[in-house]
Amino acid sequence: MTVAELKKSGLEILLHKKKGSAPVTQTPELDIVIFLSFILGTNKSFIMAHPEKDVSQIQAKLFFEAIDKRKEGLPVAYITRNREFWGLPFLVTPSVLIPKADTEILVERAIQILEIQKNLLPRPPQVLDICTGSGCIAIALKHTIPEIIVTATDISLDALYIAKKNSESLVNNQIVFIQGDLREGIPSIHGKWDLIVSNPPYVPSLVASELLEDGRNEPILALDGGEDGLDLVRALIPHAYASLATNGYILIETGEYNAQNAATYLKREGFVDIVIHTDLENQDRVVEGKKQ
Repeated sequence: MTVAELKKSGLEILLHKKKGSAPVTQTPELDIVIFLSFILGTNKSFIMAHPEKDVSQIQAKLFFEAIDKRKEGLPVAYITRNREFWGLPFLVTPSVLIPKADTEILVERAIQILEIQKNLLPRPPQVLDICTGSGCIAIALKHTIPEIIVTATDISLDALYIAKKNSESLVNNQIVFIQGDLREGIPSIHGKWDLIVSNPPYVPSLVASELLEDGRNEPILALDGGEDGLDLVRALIPHAYASLATNGYILIETGEYNAQNAATYLKREGFVDIVIHTDLENQDRVVEGKKQ
């Protein structure tokens, strides 16, 4: 079979749906190109430019297996075990959330803060990433500013295993990982932190359950933030305030569900210069605060 023939067959499978049901993917053509480029070990541009390329029987079998999994709702990233974030290729499995482009908003702001801190502090800035998941935030920061000291925590040992794998391949294993529950406190292995970043579970429980009905298989532990989505955020903020150095910052991804409420909690705890950063769709995404 050729690339063109596989694309045609794959599209027919993905577009075929039961009457009244929603399509499993809004981007079937893109999904197919990603699968083909992954299986053939090339890039998307090559796939688009060479529809006549022959594909072996083994490669075709792998392609249709991927299409069948996608048809059941499994995300492309879990099928290929790869997702690009901050220009870096991250290993992802159903043990971790798939890194989202909107989270790069947090990374961008964190880098701005760290660049300032580099010039003000007598030592490298010390960063703590809480609920690290795949490690995408911690690794993106370390990769961009190698001199910073980064520690990352998560309650899930399975997630930490994936994060460590990503750290080994992307930043030469230069991040310290600690298993722990943020509700029980924040580690202080380097004393006070200069920057705390976190993408905690922040989706209200009912919404989180509804999100997973499409078969995406993302870990509910990393999504469910309690009845109002703020359980972990409420626990995090006082611990973070106590653990930050003077003039230290916190950045929390809270999403459109509860950014305004999270900002209120930051103010009540004593944080100043509180800002809500919007994402690519102009929705509230990241809440920022500073400790005086």
